[in-house]
Amino acid sequence: MLLYLRPFAVALPLFFATGCDSGGGNGGTESNTAPTATFSVSSNRPTAGTEVQFDATGSSDAEGGITSYEWSIGETTKTGAQVRHTFPETVENKYGENARYEVTLTVTDANGATDDASKSVRVAPINATVTWKQVWGDEFEGQGLPNSDKWYYETGGDGWGNQEQQYYTENDPENARLENGNLVIEARKESYQGNAYTSARLNSEASWKYGRFEIRAKLPGGRGTWPALWMLADEDTYGDQYWPDNGEMDIMEHVGYDAGVIHGTIHTEAFNHINDTDKGGSITVPDATSAFHEYTMEWTPSEIRVFVDGERYFTFRNREQYGWEEWPFDQKFHLLMNIAVGGTWGGAEGIDDSAFPERMVIDYVRVYKPE
Repeated sequence: MLLYLRPFAVALPLFFATGCDSGGGNGGTESNTAPTATFSVSSNRPTAGTEVQFDATGSSDAEGGITSYEWSIGETTKTGAQVRHTFPETVENKYGENARYEVTLTVTDANGATDDASKSVRVAPINATVTWKQVWGDEFEGQGLPNSDKWYYETGGDGWGNQEQQYYTENDPENARLENGNLVIEARKESYQGNAYTSARLNSEASWKYGRFEIRAKLPGGRGTWPALWMLADEDTYGDQYWPDNGEMDIMEHVGYDAGVIHGTIHTEAFNHINDTDKGGSITVPDATSAFHEYTMEWTPSEIRVFVDGERYFTFRNREQYGWEEWPFDQKFHLLMNIAVGGTWGGAEGIDDSAFPERMVIDYVRVYKPE
């Protein structure tokens, strides 16, 4: 069988060689390269409300050249080799920050081949100076219990995930009351519901997405106390567990054994104290437990900034590559105010029972939005 096929195999190349000679040339088919998409922008950092021109400079060696130019500018689509677009004022702009838009050009040539090119355009605010307007607050005038239209209690004494030793009560003036134009939250050494201490944890009825939050307060100072002014998300939007997946913003935390050191911190799925990856800063305020100070946070689409008495000491930025794991702070959050007793941090050096009762005295809470 092999002897029979061998001469046939030799004859085939001779046949094709003869055909190649008679046809002339190389017999191949010339192919075109893919088109190239490029474009220029009249301004890489325009101001909101101004018109920007985009000019395509794509090329193609296909007969007929480029036949289609399609633009994606944020959520807007346009067609043509030259287009104009006016960027609207955004939420970021209202907070005095640049907004980032991704602009993509897609070109198609006469053969149907395509290519893309993308650039980021940062749109500056019309006015970079933010004027804040108060939209909510409590000055804590009067006597009695906190205003139930503005605050509600969280109750319980199960350790709160931090091995805390207090029981948070409800409608008990010994733990939360209005007094001399202030709100007093008081932690007490007393047995209740199996816990050795009582305290209060108040949550705001209102919630917000972005804003400026000011709280003027005088802090407790006994060893074992752990006061906090902070914010949590309203909804369980991200991940498979409410905390830390949906975020936490700490405007102020203080532990009694480290008197005068104020902390501002954020917690997320990617950055949290359980994994020792939380992001935060600290500042020393020597008379934090004997004098009032203003604890402030500015929360925008781009940054979280934390201050004491107008001095910024911590900034957390929303980077372009972040997802919800790093930045879940694009949803509504509410305020919390409480004094914990003991716990993994507050009780790290024990509890001084002789220091109780201990009080956090709050002069006001004010919430602002840009005008």
